Amino acid sequence: MYGLKHFLAALPLFITCTVAWASQSFKTIDSTPPVFEITKSGQPLAPGFIFLAPISSTSQLAIIIDDDGNLIWSSPSVVSSNLFVQTLNGAPVMHYWNGTGSANVAIEGHGYGRVQILDTGYNQIFDICPDFGLTIIGNGTFECQADLHESYITDEGTLLVTAYNLTQANLSTVGGAVDGWVADSLFYEIDIQTQDVLFSWSALGSGIGINSSKLALNESGTVSGSAENPFDWFHINSVQKVGTGYLVNGRNVWTSFMISTAGDIQWEFEGSTGGDFSLPTGTNFSWEHHVRAANVTSNSLVLTIFDNANGVTGQPLQTTRGLQFSLDLTSKVATILQNLFDPNEILSVETQGAFNSLPNGNTFMDYGQLPVMKEYGPDGGVRMTIQFGDMNGTTESYRAYRLEWDAVPMGTSPALVVQNDILYMSWNGATNITSWRISIGSSANTLYNWENVTSTGFETNVTLANSTGFFHVDAMSGGQIIGSSSVLSF
Repeated sequence: MYGLKHFLAALPLFITCTVAWASQSFKTIDSTPPVFEITKSGQPLAPGFIFLAPISSTSQLAIIIDDDGNLIWSSPSVVSSNLFVQTLNGAPVMHYWNGTGSANVAIEGHGYGRVQILDTGYNQIFDICPDFGLTIIGNGTFECQADLHESYITDEGTLLVTAYNLTQANLSTVGGAVDGWVADSLFYEIDIQTQDVLFSWSALGSGIGINSSKLALNESGTVSGSAENPFDWFHINSVQKVGTGYLVNGRNVWTSFMISTAGDIQWEFEGSTGGDFSLPTGTNFSWEHHVRAANVTSNSLVLTIFDNANGVTGQPLQTTRGLQFSLDLTSKVATILQNLFDPNEILSVETQGAFNSLPNGNTFMDYGQLPVMKEYGPDGGVRMTIQFGDMNGTTESYRAYRLEWDAVPMGTSPALVVQNDILYMSWNGATNITSWRISIGSSANTLYNWENVTSTGFETNVTLANSTGFFHVDAMSGGQIIGSSSVLSF
């Protein structure tokens, strides 16, 4: 991922002469997510909600929305990334990274922070704040040192996170100094219960050649290979536990590596040559993100890649695609299964992005640097397009996902506000509200059922005949009360 750090630092300079994309606002919650413009083909979409962490001039949030752009849940206003649902100890959990983006332009799009894990009641059950003893780029100090690119819960109940370390290295093979400096790409496997490090890996220490980088060292520019501007030659941006090994992607080397638990490279899949595999014609990839393996056997697996295909400013723009390969691990033959892009809206994305294979055969893609998400059908046709900002670099979301999630907030009650004879009600995070039962009265002890109203989006409102008195609401789901507000007087 490139761009997020630079975006956070320089955003006000980008938007001084533009009209901001519209934001939503509510009476019952302090949250201003963007307005979502949605186009649907009418063909079946996959079940679930959409999880994203948009960053713009007006908000920095992790949010869940439905297919109509209605807010389901909003985090507090914090810099967030990679909002995701997984299973931990047999139960669904939601987690996201939050922290601080790096202030160093030589290593755009990384940061230092923590991973917060929530249960289906939105209770924080784990706060992963690792101190890896890193040498911080820029000499900063951070309590929590997990990078924003990856936070992935394994089947063993451990957590994979990425990190960046300022490390001295010989850059002579790329035209740099013998005593140069790199931003070394690291990942760690962490015991969630104890936060002990169980495994760690370094791109520099693995033996991968720095001269395999497709990013040019610029001694006179911001990527000089100095301690102040280290060379981000690898740029780790995704890690996944696959069997007993680890699938690691390096954006700046255009390669995904399978790493053993001993740290050895078992195979590599490179975007221009195929690496250890034959690469079908027309399926080259570059500057890629969010590489994932599925359908893994001892002889084969399916690999999905968000192929940015753009990474060097000033070069001709290429079409960003979603690619799905079948890799035969015995014959080392790669077969293309999907090559996804919208011919009616060619998008070229230099940074960020996500590819999600969905249970019904659809694919959900987030275009990272551009505020666009698309759901494709099994035939490659576009079934839904969502836009949530102008295409001018002022709104982005590192990744986004479509995921199923069934949640009832346990630490909060439905919120009520009365303004100008209108009662507003919502419950941040509740996924199954179908209606609201409203009770009113002249005192807290004389409440009676006044009206039942259908839930309409995140915040439902109803006009009152008299806005003074006592009010109480029940959040209903299929005739059952799932939550009740306090009794409030106005």
